[in-house]
Amino acid sequence: MTVTQRFMQGLAIIGLGIGVAINSATAIANDDVARMVATQQIEYLRKHYARATDQIGTNTEEGIASGRAVYQRIFTPDVKISASNGGETEPFRAEGPEAWVQVAASALKSFDATQHLIGTQIVSIDSLPDDKGQGGHATMTSYLQAWHSDPDRVLDIYIGTYHDKVRYSPGVGWQIYEMHLEKVSGEVTSKSH
Repeated sequence: MTVTQRFMQGLAIIGLGIGVAINSATAIANDDVARMVATQQIEYLRKHYARATDQIGTNTEEGIASGRAVYQRIFTPDVKISASNGGETEPFRAEGPEAWVQVAASALKSFDATQHLIGTQIVSIDSLPDDKGQGGHATMTSYLQAWHSDPDRVLDIYIGTYHDKVRYSPGVGWQIYEMHLEKVSGEVTSKSH
């Protein structure tokens, strides 16, 4: 083998190594991008939930219907939901989006306005869906400040943390299949001065 042939063979080997490194870097970058996109999609489940809950809190047929449609999109049909009052008991439990619509509508019916504000969100992706859209699991924790205004008497402030388990549903996307709302604090203040 001549010096030129050895030189060309060496360049080919180096080129192959660079190609493998580039392909590996591309695969890592693609995985990072997929995780960032999934994280944002998962975070938006909670943001859509907050808006839907405020729509239900309008106590109008249209508002409840709008909120219901969002709940049906962001929750799996068999979602298990619970909410604590800050104590050992869990006064609210429901299974399925429709059952939670009823709980939310009942809990918010005495208020004339609500605003559910989502703060810090932490998403931990256990797995991404495969190329066929199968699999994909994650957990999410989201801080909540919810303001509820009674027409004449009080302003009810609820501070809590949502703990969610989510999975990827083929043809639908990420959905919450288990939600627990933990009350951290709260205050009810009189509007009369």
